[in-house]
Amino acid sequence: MKYIEIAFWFLIFFVAFYLKGFTIGGQELVYLWKLPLLLFLISRVVGQEAKYAFLVLGYLFAAKNLVNVGFFKFPVDSIINFVKYLTIPLFVHWLYLNINSAEALKKLRLVPVYMAAFFIICNIPYYFGIFSAPLTTMLWMEDTQLDGLIGMLGAPHYTSAVLAVACIVLVDFLAKKRADFRINALIIPILLIGAFFLFKTYTRTGWLMFVVGIILLFVRKISFKDLGKIALAGLILAVGLAVLFQTNEGFRRRVMDDRAGQEDKSAYETVGSGRLQIAQVYLENLYESNFVTYLVGMGMEESQRRYEKKDGMPLFAHNGFIQTLVDNGILGFILYLLFLITMYKAIARSVSSHNQITVAVFFMFLSCLATQQANYFLLDVFLSIYIGIALIESRVNRYIDFSRKSEVYGNIKHEYPVYRRP
Repeated sequence: MKYIEIAFWFLIFFVAFYLKGFTIGGQELVYLWKLPLLLFLISRVVGQEAKYAFLVLGYLFAAKNLVNVGFFKFPVDSIINFVKYLTIPLFVHWLYLNINSAEALKKLRLVPVYMAAFFIICNIPYYFGIFSAPLTTMLWMEDTQLDGLIGMLGAPHYTSAVLAVACIVLVDFLAKKRADFRINALIIPILLIGAFFLFKTYTRTGWLMFVVGIILLFVRKISFKDLGKIALAGLILAVGLAVLFQTNEGFRRRVMDDRAGQEDKSAYETVGSGRLQIAQVYLENLYESNFVTYLVGMGMEESQRRYEKKDGMPLFAHNGFIQTLVDNGILGFILYLLFLITMYKAIARSVSSHNQITVAVFFMFLSCLATQQANYFLLDVFLSIYIGIALIESRVNRYIDFSRKSEVYGNIKHEYPVYRRP
């Protein structure tokens, strides 16, 4: 019965994300369930205490997206960005308030593992072309072209970012020995398929995120006994990458951004190239604006339109920090930095068995932000779940430690904290 229930939820989620490939009036059909979900979360957290500073700052930054010089010109764009940036604070806040039992926490720990396996498996029919648009051209070469896997999310960079996180989630699950041999026998081939799909996206953002995740997953709290295993694994990985670099022309040219024969093509046509030039144009457009725009930003739609006037295509900045600065101005940029800094401090201070994987996913999120953009819904959800797990486990561990000390030194009235469902 358990496996039937899992299969049922897999089917539900597949259909939900399959809707991403369809639009009405330029908006994806996935908003048919995303918006009600966020409204439900809002209804459950409104009026409740936001214990952590990053939650308050996250809500403030999301609301800041409604305040820019382009709001009255493009109000729908600002509202959509407001909703997108609500994802992390809303999910974390709801989890912290509503996961109040050992059984619920146990189930929550398995959710990202199920999500990772689900996402990798659901890309299989896309890879084999059973569903439409399985590939996109990532690089033109003199005698051929390099095609990258788009996957179920309809965009190679989005797919690669989520695949990178999914692979790290499964690596952590195996490395921390969180299951028995039978479960591992299922997880290992899924992980290998996920790593293969990640490579086939041919996006350097996903590759970088995976490397960052691996490093941070194993670099902290390493015992002397583990050094030999890590050195051997690192050597195998380095040799494998070196061989791939020498023998696979497509991989070598993607890493080196070698675009011989494409000099006459725009940055939009040569997917992923010219990030520094794109960022430079964005900053120039901000510099050419007035003082009010410096403070509150011009909004995403307006910033893309101004870029289009100079380069011919409405590209986003390919850097979440630059995009935030131009779209939300200095005030929004400072808010967002404070949100990220306080979020990391909350994670770092937590006492949790999932602290290390949470830190790894957080810095994978930052690497994606620095090389591509923010607002990848599934990436936000993965990060939110792990932050929720880390904070909830830390709360439980502090309570247990406090209770043990109370037993030693004697009971004191009102000494025990009580956590109730709101």
